[in-house]
Amino acid sequence: MDIFQLVDRLSSEPCLMGDELYIEEGKWFRWDQIQLASLDAASLKERYGDQFSLSLNFVGKLLIKVGISAEGKSFTWCGEKTVEAHKPGMGACEIDLGRIQTGTLEISLHALEESVVFDSPVCATQKDIHPEHVLYDFLSPTYELCCEEPLYYRFAGDRAYYSFEDKTVHLKKDTSVDLLTYFNAFSSVKWKKYTNVDHLSAYLDFAGEALAEIIHISEKGKSVLAAWKLKAARRATLELPLGAYPDTGIIGLRIHAEQECTLYGGGYLTDAPETQPVRLGIGITTYRREDAVKASVARLGKAIAEHPLYHDAIDITVVDNGQTLAPEDIPDATLIPNRNLGGTGGFMRSLIHYQDEGAYTHCLFMDDDASCEAGSLFRSMSFMRHGRDSKTSLSGAMLYENIQFLQWENGAWFDGGCHSLHRNLDLRDAQNLLLNEKESTTRIYGAWWFFLFPISEVKQYSFPFFVRGDDIDFSYSNDFQVVLLNGISCWQQDFKTKENALTVYLFIRSHVMHHLTIPHLKCSFRTIWKILWGHFAAYNNSYFYGTAACVNLAITHILEGPEFWEKNMIPTAILKKIKELSACEQPVSYTEEERRELVFADRNIKTRLFPAFLRKVSLNGHLLPGRMVRHTPKDMIYKWMTPNRNRVYMRDQVIVLDTVSRRKTVLMRDAAHYFMNIFSFLRLNFIFLLRYKSLCEQYAQKTKTQRTKKFWIKQFDK
Repeated sequence: MDIFQLVDRLSSEPCLMGDELYIEEGKWFRWDQIQLASLDAASLKERYGDQFSLSLNFVGKLLIKVGISAEGKSFTWCGEKTVEAHKPGMGACEIDLGRIQTGTLEISLHALEESVVFDSPVCATQKDIHPEHVLYDFLSPTYELCCEEPLYYRFAGDRAYYSFEDKTVHLKKDTSVDLLTYFNAFSSVKWKKYTNVDHLSAYLDFAGEALAEIIHISEKGKSVLAAWKLKAARRATLELPLGAYPDTGIIGLRIHAEQECTLYGGGYLTDAPETQPVRLGIGITTYRREDAVKASVARLGKAIAEHPLYHDAIDITVVDNGQTLAPEDIPDATLIPNRNLGGTGGFMRSLIHYQDEGAYTHCLFMDDDASCEAGSLFRSMSFMRHGRDSKTSLSGAMLYENIQFLQWENGAWFDGGCHSLHRNLDLRDAQNLLLNEKESTTRIYGAWWFFLFPISEVKQYSFPFFVRGDDIDFSYSNDFQVVLLNGISCWQQDFKTKENALTVYLFIRSHVMHHLTIPHLKCSFRTIWKILWGHFAAYNNSYFYGTAACVNLAITHILEGPEFWEKNMIPTAILKKIKELSACEQPVSYTEEERRELVFADRNIKTRLFPAFLRKVSLNGHLLPGRMVRHTPKDMIYKWMTPNRNRVYMRDQVIVLDTVSRRKTVLMRDAAHYFMNIFSFLRLNFIFLLRYKSLCEQYAQKTKTQRTKKFWIKQFDK
């Protein structure tokens, strides 16, 4: 093991200058002062065995002493060696961990003479890069999509920066750039587990003089896997062959400028042969969002056309449920006018289109605003080209549209509700990237803002939900192996800001239907009751009486049985009914002057005597006389805080502010509406309980036909 694999070259230790460590005669130097991470004995044994050699390049005379410290135990020496060299040479100290089970390796150097320990990386060589060997290229921020530089590059030094004008990284002497970032790191654990890529290289489009290192980070710490000297008087393509790489964690490139440098680009390479040919059909569903879909198709179409390997392997289809687009609006895509069968019908239409074409191996469902890096497509293509299992699918993460470095979720699983993985991670932090690669022990589904799957593995089509819940149903009804990768994602508007009575109605009915129709989610009525009561009570207690009434409407429609779904493929009457029920919650625009007059309800109002008990027995204040409730016409809470039974309690009115859409909703206490909703809810659930077994049997029989290609083609032809 080369001792310089352990060095953090950005350490502020004055004895360390780049790739050289100076130790004065008679001085001791503890290596942990410049280590990337502590050296766990168990991890070292796993990687190198019980006996291994610690080597170093040096000039001078050094005493190397190595020992193990462990909590609750005496310090144990496990290696010692005196080395001497009057010109650059190599020394080594043999380490024996045979008797060691736990602890941390500590390395000390004693300079018997003035000494220098240095790294001797090999020189990167110029090489022509063949497109078929490129796994993916480094990505850079853009004004159009994302300006959050730390998602792409992290800089050390005031004179290191990325130029949006010339799309290059500029490094002055003694500055650095780190590409162990969300979009430019390499997932060792996922590529090793799911693909045949067992050897790896990096390549750089580069000019200048620098030292390049490949950093590996895992739960066991950081290390330098390899280092190279970069030297190019003019712009050149340099290869950095790493070879075999770890099967854990993530790796990334770090470049330290020894003279002025320019990084034009780069990426990761492999000489592993492809395991399967991949032709990708992208299905985009849209409904009267002409500007968004035109811009997305134009951006992606241009990137695809310019890609040296995949320009003929990716096709885009737009299913237009609004029938407001013309072919000339989206010249880079195939346009399919369609009945407004919702997102479900639109995506099923694009899937069947690519199946009938017969030339495509994979399909990607994507939202019509397609706010993803085109590089996510190409990274996905390479992953599939080298995949080991034909069932492998890729699900993209969702990042917040307004806070672009913050992650909403990286995958999710369903069991009565949607459970997001890795919610609210700050993706600028390398440790969070490591956490983001951790896989769920529970089966996950692929959300349709970015879900790429093998067409050959589609055995069932989605249940006709119109929208909401169709992606869960599709994933769980087919045997996909869903994988998540850093750097594959879309930016989306916060779901909470889009929540309203309609979306609650849609997800309530889909949540219940999953339990009624998907075999591994079958459950007792008690579980269904908990789902329904949990959502109903949350909204009804929080003055969202219209939304609570829409929960009741969802139950009513589920009770109608399988025929309801076919009769309401285009839910015009349902949408009208929801609008009527939720009229009391309709948002309106507000002015800045109105905003300044509002008072943030940052605290719950409590009664002096028996506060918790009184809140419960009074049904969150709805049984209290009006004189006990405070008059609060200016009290305000934010949209993301709702539903919030605590903040409305003892208030006669609360204003909900949506700062994204700049609209407000006035919620008013209404006991009559509250109790009408409760009586309706209890009546419907009593009927549901009595009919539960027969409903399960009806849905089990009928939904088999509603998930077939024949069923969907019939809907398209109407």
